[in-house]
This record gives sequence, structure tokens and C-alpha cells, in this order.
Amino acid sequence: MTFLDWMWILMASITSLVVALFFTVKLSARIFNPLNDVAYSLKQISQGNLSARAFNSSSKLGEMNRLVNDFNEMAEKLQTLDAQRNLWNAAIAHELRTPVTILRGRLQGLVDGVFEPEPSLFRNLLKQTEGLTNLIEDLRVVSSSGGAGYSLMLSEVDLKATISNALDTFWPDFDKKHFKIVTEINQQYCVCDPLRIIQCLTVLFDNALKYSTSQTLLIKNGITGNDNFIIVQDQGPGIPEELQKSLFQPFQRGEYAKNINPEGCGLGLSVVKAIMCAHGGDVSYSLTPENGSLFKLSWPV
Repeated sequence: MTFLDWMWILMASITSLVVALFFTVKLSARIFNPLNDVAYSLKQISQGNLSARAFNSSSKLGEMNRLVNDFNEMAEKLQTLDAQRNLWNAAIAHELRTPVTILRGRLQGLVDGVFEPEPSLFRNLLKQTEGLTNLIEDLRVVSSSGGAGYSLMLSEVDLKATISNALDTFWPDFDKKHFKIVTEINQQYCVCDPLRIIQCLTVLFDNALKYSTSQTLLIKNGITGNDNFIIVQDQGPGIPEELQKSLFQPFQRGEYAKNINPEGCGLGLSVVKAIMCAHGGDVSYSLTPENGSLFKLSWPV
């Protein structure tokens, strides 16, 4: 080989090396830059900055884009969960503060001799204690991940008898407020936790007594497709559209409900949601043509 041939080989080798080095740097940048972004954002999150996100660019490799997107989605969920946790803590503290303050005040009054130890006072203290117990039980039900892992006492029951048992408790209150109760309940055997179904109906009946102005209530049961269902329907007033999306979330209350029942805590419907999810079913709300509220409990046959 001549000297000129060696020069051409050397120049070709150098050119190939430069080109290979150039593409290696470009490729490594497309790999390591997003990895560094993710690593930096992870460090930020570990230090409490849940708003940290990795930078996403169309110039990254497809796999790197998926990695960054998955990381950002995880960070978004973490931030949402943290916000929900803070909301829960604030709401729970708010709901517990009133009954605990009343209990402490009454007990301190007894110790200081301000109050006489009369049966009426003890009945009031017992009522506050029962309210606390109910609130704690509701919180336990709602916090069970929407019903996941929530234990039920399942058995085969006649749904007609279960609904009738729930109604029996409310007849005096319905009569007192002159409610017209329309029932279309039929014998229907199904598998459920009857006490929890009664608990759901108790919430719906109690809400109707408090908030419905129509004084007419329709209750019916049946099977549609592969689902058992119970419907509780009044004739108004319905729930505003802006509240319907968050209706079954804990501590959600509209202005109308707050004005009618200031002492409520907004857990009732979220408890119903958790119980129905534990049954493998759901609860839904819809507005009737008469501007009434229709609640539907459903779970698999």
C-alpha cells in the first residue's frame, strides 16, 4: 500500500470515529438527560416538594418519554393524595372539635360545681358520646379505600323484608312530617349484608326527612340486567348540578344542606358509597323531570 492509501485509511477512520462519537453523545444525551431530570425530581419529592416534575421533550426516545410521563403521573397522584390527606385531617379535626368541646365543657362544669349532676345533663353527655361514636364509625367505613377490604356479613335475604325493616324505624317520623310514602317493593331474594343495606337506606330516608320539601317518597326494588337495585326517590328540591360530581365524597355539603342542618358533617352519602362498593356495586344520583332526587343502590345478583 502506498503512503496515499494509508492517508485515506487514516482519514476515513478518523471521520468514522468523529461521526460515531457525535451520534454516541447525541444518543447518550437523549438517554441520560431525562434520567437526570427524573433523579433530580425524585430528590425534590423526597425533600417534600411534591410539585416537582421531570421535563418532557419530544426529542427524547420513546422509552424515555414513557418513563418521564409515568414518573410525572406518579408525582401528580402523590400530590393529589397529599392534598386529600390534608383535607381529611382538617375536616376530621373540625368535625371532632365541637362534640369534644361540649363534652369537656360539661365535664369541667360538673367538676367545678357549675352544673348539678342531673339525669338530663347525663343524657346530653350520652348523646354527645353517641354522636362521636357514630362519627368515628362513619370515618372508619369511608376510610376503608372506598369499600376495599371492608368486611361484610353476607347472607341470602328477602330484600322486601330488609326494606320494610328500614322503613319501620322511620314511620313515626314520616307520619309526624305528613310524608306520603309510595312503595313498590316486591319479594326478592339476594345476597347482601342486610344491616349495611338498612344503614344505606337509613341515610337516604334521613336525608329525605331533612331536606325534601315535597313530602312524597317513592321506594322500590327490583333486578335490572345482572344487578339488584333499590330506588329512593323524592320530588324535590334536587341537588344542584355543580354539587353532583362530588356528592359522594366525604364532607361535601351544599349551602341548602348547611342552612337546613348546620350540625351535619357530610359523611352520610360517602358511607353509602363505601358500603355499596364493598358489595361490588355502586350508588348513583340523578335528577328527575320533576326536579326531584333519585338515588339508586345497585349490586350484582
